[in-house]
Order: sequence, then structure tokens, then C-alpha cells
Amino acid sequence: MRKNNLAVKIKNLNKKVVSTFNIILSSFILSTTQVHAAGSNTSSIDGFISFICDWLLKIGGVVALIGAVMFALGWQREDAEGKSRGLMTMMAGFMVVAISQAKGLFGL
Repeated sequence: MRKNNLAVKIKNLNKKVVSTFNIILSSFILSTTQVHAAGSNTSSIDGFISFICDWLLKIGGVVALIGAVMFALGWQREDAEGKSRGLMTMMAGFMVVAISQAKGLFGL
């Protein structure tokens, strides 16, 4: 008889905990507000980001070109390490070019 009484008390306590949690969660969901930053003035940093992205595009292109030349010279000399370094350098250059094209991350 005691076991049944204890099981009923645990069920009641479980129901109270679940309802309290749901009430707290609902109050958090209902009390959220959306804030829009339409009036922010970021024109000074926007020019700087565009300037940096333009230069990153040029630098990445040069690095990729150097990597392509290194790769070609590795083929000429039949050097496996030279080919590998050339491909890695070329890949790094293309990665920098891809990063420079990601102006959308900054809302530009």
C-alpha cells in the first residue's frame, strides 16, 4: 500500500514539474521581441571591407598563379614534393579568392 501511495506522489510531483517548466518556457517564448538595426550607419567600415576584399582577390590570384607555376615545374622535374607544394599553394590562393568574394557575410 505504501508503494502505491509513493508512486502517486511521484506522478503528481512529475506533473507539477512538467507544467511549471511549460509555463516558464511559454513565458520566455511570448516575451521575445525582434530588434531591427535599420538605422545603423556602417558606411565607414563598409568602404574598408570593400577595399580589403578587392586586395584579397588580387593577392589570392597571384598566390594561385605562383602555385600553378610551381606545379608545372614539379612536373618538369618529376618532383613529387614540388607537385604537392604547387597544388597546396594554388589551393591556398583560390581559398583566399573565395574568401574575398564573401562580402555577403558583411551585408555588402
